[in-house]
Amino acid sequence: MKFKTALPYAGLFVLAIAAGIVTGHFVLPSQHAPARPQTAALLLHDAKALPAFSLADTEGKPFTQDSLLGHWSFLYFGYTHCPDACPTTLSALDHVLAALAKTPGAPRPTVYFVSVDPKRDDPALLKNYALYFNPGFVGVTGSLDALRALTGPLGVDFSYVPASQQGNYSVNHSSFVVLVDRQGKEVAIFDPPLDPGRMSNDYLNILRYYGESW
Repeated sequence: MKFKTALPYAGLFVLAIAAGIVTGHFVLPSQHAPARPQTAALLLHDAKALPAFSLADTEGKPFTQDSLLGHWSFLYFGYTHCPDACPTTLSALDHVLAALAKTPGAPRPTVYFVSVDPKRDDPALLKNYALYFNPGFVGVTGSLDALRALTGPLGVDFSYVPASQQGNYSVNHSSFVVLVDRQGKEVAIFDPPLDPGRMSNDYLNILRYYGESW
């Protein structure tokens, strides 16, 4: 009796599977979906498109969201008069590029140093500062409104400390590095302190996760 009672249910189960296969609504766990890498970086669950923005590099060329297409990028926001976080981070990013050079064929990111102090960081100063750390680093800046069009959606904060009687002032700013993919989308955040060896490994693992090969 138990066998006869269970038979109709078994038949219905088989029919359900068959119907699912035909209609495409029966989903089995994917055996090919890449596993999310374990990284020290904050890897976003979904790549986030950057907002429209319009800045300029130290050569006077427009720097917009389109400038980030076709290659991987690191974005770091700071200023040339920064006494600690900026030189430490830019030095670490130089070491990251050196570590990546040991992996032949791996896509190397472009490093963009975005100044949030356009009043003092004129193109010549910004260019020399960026190149001091690495000849491939690109300096970028713009008006405060133009900068906030990019920094706001990325969660990058910056504010100015009141100037001294001598006119000197400092800028409080976020110190994380933003990783942008070939489609110009934010995919990960690297928080300080940056370990160049770990960061380069995390970067390569993120690339593999997004289907890059070399």
